[in-house]
Amino acid sequence: MHYLSTSKVSRRVASFGTALLKLAVTLLVLSAVVFFLTVAPSDPASRMLGPGATPAQVAAFHSEYGLGKPIVVEYFDWLGNVVQGDFGKAYITNEPVWSVIRPRLTRSLPLIALAWLLMAVFGVGLGLLAGLRGGRVDSFLTAGSVGLGAVPEFVAGTLLVTVFAVKLHWLPANSAQAGLVSSPFGAMSAYVLPAITIALVGTVHTMRLTRANARDVAGEAYVRAARLRGLSPARISFRHVLPNAAPPVVGSLALRLAGLFGGMVIAENVFGFPGLGQLLVDSAQAGDVPVVQAIVLITGAAYVIVNLLADGAVLVLTPRRRVSK
Repeated sequence: MHYLSTSKVSRRVASFGTALLKLAVTLLVLSAVVFFLTVAPSDPASRMLGPGATPAQVAAFHSEYGLGKPIVVEYFDWLGNVVQGDFGKAYITNEPVWSVIRPRLTRSLPLIALAWLLMAVFGVGLGLLAGLRGGRVDSFLTAGSVGLGAVPEFVAGTLLVTVFAVKLHWLPANSAQAGLVSSPFGAMSAYVLPAITIALVGTVHTMRLTRANARDVAGEAYVRAARLRGLSPARISFRHVLPNAAPPVVGSLALRLAGLFGGMVIAENVFGFPGLGQLLVDSAQAGDVPVVQAIVLITGAAYVIVNLLADGAVLVLTPRRRVSK
């Protein structure tokens, strides 16, 4: 049996500790950026209460929401509460911010998951098809990806509504139905068009990357040897080409989560989907700073953590990098 030496274990523990330290520092920097960029230059009390507010009303507003202190003190008070899971109270509803966000999050997460699944399945599948088949199939898919990649997300969403909702009547033009059910499966049709809109750009990039890596791997000697042994194209694709082309694609799919969150904001507002993206826009327009801070911090932290996990996945999937460690 093979046992890890004490030095190798120590190196791995040290590497894990370093990664956690970097994660903590990154999240701390992220929290500072989110807070100081979203703090309004004017007193929120004047906007929420109106110009006719009395000094007593302003003082009560400051006391209720922890305002009126030096900005650095406000930041550390806010950060201490966030670490405990308390994002404060929303200015508009006076409810805990988490109570406002939670139902939206339970709808946006399935939407993002569906979009990511579409991006992975179609991006990798079409990329393998283009890279291994070549010829007219490759030319057609490559030309199509160039055209789709040039279409902005809000234009793509409008076109999808026109075709699938207005002309074909297959799917609803408005996704507000998603807010009327407790489970995504109860209104899955309301998720389809927003998910396709969010996934479109990432699918194009994933297809191109998979195609390029598949073509490189397909030229390797062991793949040519597999063909000479008479292995089926499907077995060659999934046993020899895909595992060796996977590491950069896996990393790219993880990084594309950031693009999905950005696309989520656009798609949810195009389709009227009651998720985090729509809430973010509505809260920003209303000046509800605590809600905006919480949404941006949660999505930013998710992106940072997923990047860390993606690095670990690439390390596991790449033998040469494992050996070198």
